[in-house]
Amino acid sequence: MSDNEKDKSGSPRGPGGAAPGGQKFERSEPAAIALQMEDLTVWVVERVAKMPREHKFAVGDKLVETCLDVTTLLVEASFVREKVGLLARASRGLTRARVLVRIAQRLALLSAEQREHFAERSLAIGRMLGGWTRAVASR
Repeated sequence: MSDNEKDKSGSPRGPGGAAPGGQKFERSEPAAIALQMEDLTVWVVERVAKMPREHKFAVGDKLVETCLDVTTLLVEASFVREKVGLLARASRGLTRARVLVRIAQRLALLSAEQREHFAERSLAIGRMLGGWTRAVASR
């Protein structure tokens, strides 16, 4: 094996640095859902940081905590066999986050455009989560 077929640790690598055996591992749907939720969580954290102090610790922190919980549940579900319970908890958490965003808008902590952005992104995540849940339940 040539030196360019080994990574820095000396492990054999496939063509282009891929896994040996020529297999390409593309991002699976579970990983894509977790990454989308991670992106949405970062967006939420940035918005909460700008909230007035009197609401930041009630509504804002609860929203961030809920989004972090959903993200970690999705990541965990990617690695365990028994996924249904974790996915159900993630789905409930996503619903809680949507309610908190609506409350934040009613308190003028988020604009209508920001609420709409969250709604669109969370709807896409929810659809993917529903598909993943149905796929796992049918096995």
